[in-house]
Amino acid sequence: MIISPSLVICSSSRPLLSRCPFSHHAKSRILNIVSHGRTAGDARAQAQARFTTSARLTKFKILFCGSDEFSVASLKAVHDARDLWDSIDVVVPPEREIGRGGKHNKTLERYTPALRQYALSNDLPSHTVPPEGIKSWTPPGPFTTPSPSHILLTASFGHIIPLRILKLFPEDHRLNVHPSLLPRWRGAAPVQWTIASGDEFTGVSVQRLVKYSRGVDAGDIVGSIKDIRVPNDATYTTFLTHLAEMGGSVLVDVLRKLRDGNATFTPQDAALITHAPKITHEAARIKWDEQSADDIDRLHRGINHQVHLWTPLLSTTTHFITLRPLPHSEYPTDLDGEIGTAHLIKDGKSRRLFVACAKGTWLEVLGVQMAGKKPLKIKDWWNGLPKDVRDQGWVKMG
Repeated sequence: MIISPSLVICSSSRPLLSRCPFSHHAKSRILNIVSHGRTAGDARAQAQARFTTSARLTKFKILFCGSDEFSVASLKAVHDARDLWDSIDVVVPPEREIGRGGKHNKTLERYTPALRQYALSNDLPSHTVPPEGIKSWTPPGPFTTPSPSHILLTASFGHIIPLRILKLFPEDHRLNVHPSLLPRWRGAAPVQWTIASGDEFTGVSVQRLVKYSRGVDAGDIVGSIKDIRVPNDATYTTFLTHLAEMGGSVLVDVLRKLRDGNATFTPQDAALITHAPKITHEAARIKWDEQSADDIDRLHRGINHQVHLWTPLLSTTTHFITLRPLPHSEYPTDLDGEIGTAHLIKDGKSRRLFVACAKGTWLEVLGVQMAGKKPLKIKDWWNGLPKDVRDQGWVKMG
C-alpha cells in the first residue's frame, strides 16, 4: 500500500484515526507515532515530543516558492534529485525596484528574482505572485486540489504563506529552509544577525510551515545541519553561499525521509528562541557608547550589503563604506580616547581616520559617504569639512 506519510501525522487537537481514510486493519499497520517521555499534563515532556512518519510515498509534485540565490541552491539540489519528483512548479515574487544604501543615500535598482532565472534556464514552469501580495494569489493547478503527493517548499521567499494555501497541502508537506539553527534567529534576517552578534557556530534548519498566529518560523524541525562555523571575516554575501549549499543538502535528505516514511518532526525549544528582525535604517546607526570596534565591524559585515552603518555628524549624516577594527598593537596611544571622537592622522601623503569606541577599542574608517553625496576616501572627505574642524584635527561623532 502506497500512501502519504502526512496522512498519519496530525496535531494532537484532532483525532488522527478519525481522519484516516483506511480500514481499521490498515490504520493499525500505518500508525506509528513515536513520543519520547510524553505524559499527560507534563508540558516539558510535550515540548520534547518527536513524531515520526511511517508510510511510504513514490514521488512528489512540488510547488517551490523562493526568490534569491539561497533559494536557488535549494531548488537546484531538489531539481538534481530526479528520483524525488514528478513535477516542479516555481513561484517567485514580482520584479520591483528596491532601494539600497540606507535612508539618506538610497539608490533604486530593478530586482529580478534569481530563482526566476534558474526556472527559465531549466524549463521549469514559473509563476509570479501579483504586486498586491500573496493573499489574493491562487496556486497553479494541480495544487488547488489537495493530494498526498503534493508538497510545498519555501526558501527565502519573502512572503508569509496564508493558511488557506497551507491547507491545500498535507501537514507534513509544508516545509521551509531557514539559514539558522532554529529556534535561534527566527525572522527575516537570520544570517545578518548571526554575523552581527558574533555567533561562532550556526546551522541550517528545515521546518514545518505553520499558520502565522503561531509565530514566524515556529514550526517543528524535520531536519538540520549543526555546528557550521562562522568565519571571523564572514560577510553576509560570502557566508550565505555556504549556508545555501548546506540548505539544499539537508532539504533533499528530508524529502528522501518523507518519501520513505521515516521523517521525524521535533518541536522547537521555546526557551532558546531569539529573533532576527528585518534590517532597518535605525539598526545601522552606530551606538558609540555601547559598541566596541569589533561590535561595529560585525554589524558592518552583517548588514552592509543592505544599508551602510551611519552616524550623525555636523548636522548631517555620515555613512561608513569600509572600516576595520584596529588590533591592540596598532592602538594610537597618543590620541584622546574619548568615545566617539574621530582623529585624522597624516601618514605621508595619505590620511587615516581613527575613531575611539566603547570598551577602550579603536576603529579605522577607510571610506565614507555624506548624505546625498558620492563615496569618498578619507583625505577627500576630510578636505570637505569646515576649516575649524580640519585645523583642530578631530571631530565628534554621534
